Amino acid sequence: MKENKPSLFSAFKRLAIALPLLFIAPIVITIGFKALKKDGNFILLIIGLFLGVIAITITAFGLIKVSRALFDKDK
Repeated sequence: MKENKPSLFSAFKRLAIALPLLFIAPIVITIGFKALKKDGNFILLIIGLFLGVIAITITAFGLIKVSRALFDKDK
């Protein structure tokens, strides 16, 4: 019988996906601001901001899953 309780493995997998995005997003945002100053091109800045929002969202959901896996009581 399969449990409905989220496992730690799936939570850590989600956090492992978010970790590179947390490093890549600020780099792309910095490149986007440099491109904005040089060419007036907004596309890299928009992509960097989008990656940042995605990274924060995935991290939040991963931390929620970790807390549910550790602290939810069995009913």
